[in-house]
Amino acid sequence: MGVCPTDFTIAGPVLEPVHESTEPPTGLAIDPNLNLYLTYPRNSGPTPNNVVICTSFTDEEPWPNAAIQNCTTGQNANECFINVQNVVLDSINQLWVVDSGIPPGAKSAVEYGAKVMSFSLNGTHLRTYVIPSSLYHDNMNANDVRINNTLGTNGYAFMTDESKSGSILSIDLDTGYANRRLFNTTYTRADPNYVGVYDGQLIYGWNGTQKSFLSTGSDGIALASGNVYWGVLASRRFYYISQASIVNQSISNDDIISYVQNPGQCKTEQAGLTADDNGRVYIMASEHNAIFYVDTLQAAVNRTVNGVPPGNSNALEPVPPENYVVKDFVRSGLIQHADSAAIWDGWMYFCTNQLELGPSRQYNNTDNCRGPFRSYRVNVGAGPAV
Repeated sequence: MGVCPTDFTIAGPVLEPVHESTEPPTGLAIDPNLNLYLTYPRNSGPTPNNVVICTSFTDEEPWPNAAIQNCTTGQNANECFINVQNVVLDSINQLWVVDSGIPPGAKSAVEYGAKVMSFSLNGTHLRTYVIPSSLYHDNMNANDVRINNTLGTNGYAFMTDESKSGSILSIDLDTGYANRRLFNTTYTRADPNYVGVYDGQLIYGWNGTQKSFLSTGSDGIALASGNVYWGVLASRRFYYISQASIVNQSISNDDIISYVQNPGQCKTEQAGLTADDNGRVYIMASEHNAIFYVDTLQAAVNRTVNGVPPGNSNALEPVPPENYVVKDFVRSGLIQHADSAAIWDGWMYFCTNQLELGPSRQYNNTDNCRGPFRSYRVNVGAGPAV
């Protein structure tokens, strides 16, 4: 109303720094003892440790041990880390590591390398679920994982495949059966010739001075309200599908498409999603230095949308996809590409990594990342989704 803004608008709760990294992390978990875990992937080259536990604001130790961090010559790739992308906590206090199995510089996973591994909080290895090489086609790239411990006999793991074609993977944690759904569909594929924005600058892919376009497919994932939510990174789109339908083997790969729900665009490229026990799904909004959210349960909605009044006495009634409204949760210049996030005891913890400033997305492959890379927490007043 006659006032021209001259500064960056900061919105939402205060950010509290919880850790500072010298290298950019992509994955993050928090456990009931408030131990923070980070992953340092090998997408751009080797790293000393793939997974660490933070022992102070700046110190870290390899987790669960030093020996597992790097496979040795001749070692079976299902026993060690190749290229870990994320670590997450499930509802029964187990930690899960998702490993793309793709060595630095390679385009496809090595045999037995693509997997999810479960560990107890004390670091004891419990089980490895290998993604079979029959699912490696078109450079399958397992990126993020979420666990439902109650679905089926012994639970399911759900993963995104961030290859150019994209897909959603699931593993039956009882039998170990793995399946790949929605492969190379609109719902998992990057937008053609997609160009992102970061800190006000357009972002392309670069090989020296040769320009290309970003092509990362399905990336962030969350479980909420009985659904699997995911975003397509090189796009401004997100989707969801019921967990029961995606693991139902009587539904063919052709027919599963009709089960996908499209709530509309989320107005940002997004690397990570998480969810709380109030049915709220959070979107790491890298193009806006922000974190967005949507309410997926009608009881939590606080305004009339498309004629539907706020709230509902039925706590589990879902919001229809056409009534989803993406809102700002927190916005700050400190949020330099929020990637992975986890919720515990009323707080959301998330890491930042300045992804778009890295060499592959900067002209002439200049590395414009300026560490340290901070992880923060912000109050959400809820617990993790179960």
